[in-house]
Amino acid sequence: MPETGDAAGRSPRTDEATRTHSWWRWPQSLYLAMGLGVLVSLPSLNVGLLLDDLLHRIILSGQLREYGDWGPLSLYEFVGTAKTSPAALRESGLLPWWTSDVLTVRFFRPLTSALITLDTWLFGDAPLPAHLHSLLWFLGMVAVVGWLHRRLLPVPLAAVATVGYAVAAAHLMPVAWLAARHPLVSGVPGVLALAFHLRAREDGWRPGRLLAPLMIVVSLLAGEPAIGAVAMLGAYEVFGRREGWRRAAVALAPFAVVVAVYLTFYAARGYGARGSAAYLTPAGAPGTFLSNVGQRVLVLLGELVVATPSDAVASVPHLQPVFAVWGGLVTLGALLLLRALRGRLSELERNTLRWLLPGGLASVVPGAVGVVGGRVLVIPLLAGTALVAVLLVRGWEASREPGRTRLTRVGLRTMVVVLGLGHFLTGPLFRVVMGVVLGQIAEAQWSIARAAPPCDGTLVLVAGADPTIASFAPAAMILLGRSPRHFQLLSSAPHDHEVERTSDSSLDLVVRTDERKVGFWEQVHRDVSPAPGTEVRLHGLHVTVKESVEAGPMRVHFDFGRPLESPELCFMRWHDGALRLLALPSPGHAVAVPHELGPLRL
Repeated sequence: MPETGDAAGRSPRTDEATRTHSWWRWPQSLYLAMGLGVLVSLPSLNVGLLLDDLLHRIILSGQLREYGDWGPLSLYEFVGTAKTSPAALRESGLLPWWTSDVLTVRFFRPLTSALITLDTWLFGDAPLPAHLHSLLWFLGMVAVVGWLHRRLLPVPLAAVATVGYAVAAAHLMPVAWLAARHPLVSGVPGVLALAFHLRAREDGWRPGRLLAPLMIVVSLLAGEPAIGAVAMLGAYEVFGRREGWRRAAVALAPFAVVVAVYLTFYAARGYGARGSAAYLTPAGAPGTFLSNVGQRVLVLLGELVVATPSDAVASVPHLQPVFAVWGGLVTLGALLLLRALRGRLSELERNTLRWLLPGGLASVVPGAVGVVGGRVLVIPLLAGTALVAVLLVRGWEASREPGRTRLTRVGLRTMVVVLGLGHFLTGPLFRVVMGVVLGQIAEAQWSIARAAPPCDGTLVLVAGADPTIASFAPAAMILLGRSPRHFQLLSSAPHDHEVERTSDSSLDLVVRTDERKVGFWEQVHRDVSPAPGTEVRLHGLHVTVKESVEAGPMRVHFDFGRPLESPELCFMRWHDGALRLLALPSPGHAVAVPHELGPLRL
């Protein structure tokens, strides 16, 4: 394709590649990036069905048909339809008793759902072929991002950026977790839209005018990451072309129409997430919403800049402010370094970063309203790795310039080493190690389900802070054909508990801690702690919250309406790596249930 100057100020290509080692030329560096991406993904290919994968398989098997109206195109519409109301799913035991009455977790991802359905139809429950399917989407993403880097940066920098993109830890979950494939399925057409738009605007490639909006439509059918691609397009027109607001509005009009139709449909059909602290919504408390989004954006920027894994924040919510401060500091440091290096940047680099950086920042925001994790960075990484490549290459060059003080050289090299280690050592290593760990967690679900004591009535799990134990081991029991008739989870607080027997048919469950923390599974199912006096009536269970703090309940009364020793009730606890029967105390006495970490280390 033509490589000429244009209205955005892009300069012609130089022969810089000819002065570079062969692996950093093009397309050799793209092949290197794809090969390394596959290499660090190998452990992920061994991960079995994991977490939501189990729910998807149960839905597709038809075993939950009586509880919900899920179908092959709506696997991500977990809660919130007429048939999948929180009250109905609480009654069935599919949701815990503390679930918010207004909880909605529904995502419009028909294309991704259809691909998972296709995997199940073609491969059954065999995960490896489905993982290879995800790997193909990943390689497609690397290829398109590589093409964009090659267009937007000098060849050596494009090579560094594309390799950094391919080995990034953020790709762990989309490749290793089948249910998290949607960022790739949405991301590939999303970045293709950006590529087609650039060709149309800069090269006069007329098909791009139609193909770019069409790719955004396809991207939106796969998932919400498409909004990030549209943010990139907007930043290019506003900050890159700099032809005035009228020209930008005309160029962006087709995308604006598509997004407006999508958002109108999304809102009208009740899609989105509400009533959950894990998913943010501006309704009710806009100030708190903006504060939380700001914190999450900073957490994600920490991963973009120095590859600090943001997935840790999802499982340990109380550490979010710490990660946010770190993300803010490293981002500020990167921007100061970029400013110091500005004189070394080529015209092409300056023109690219002028729009790519604000576009990358804007594309982070849509992912910040959901559960924090690297998987929402598939599109922002296009900008993040470009920035890192510029800082690495130009920073190292600057550190070798004669005339600089020793302190300046040491400072520059230290920052280069930190960036390089984060993106090319610790990040990829984290991806490899966590691929192995996720495989162990997937196997643990089945082991727990197989080893659980048999129960023909209601399995009552007294405490389970780890979702693997609290929900997904029971899901594995359903798939294994040895599930109880009902399931009830009494607490998901990450603390020690005590069971106080109050009568033949009732007990109080007390959280024993001086500093109550919000459990991950607690924040997923509601946005605020149930107040003292809250009552929930379910079939065979009456729940009364006696004591509660902002982080969650401290004492809850459970009346089962029948003797607790009834054969219809199976009280269990998590102990020594397995579900075990809990010997209940006699009325007036108590028994301790210490908190023990589960497979997810929660």
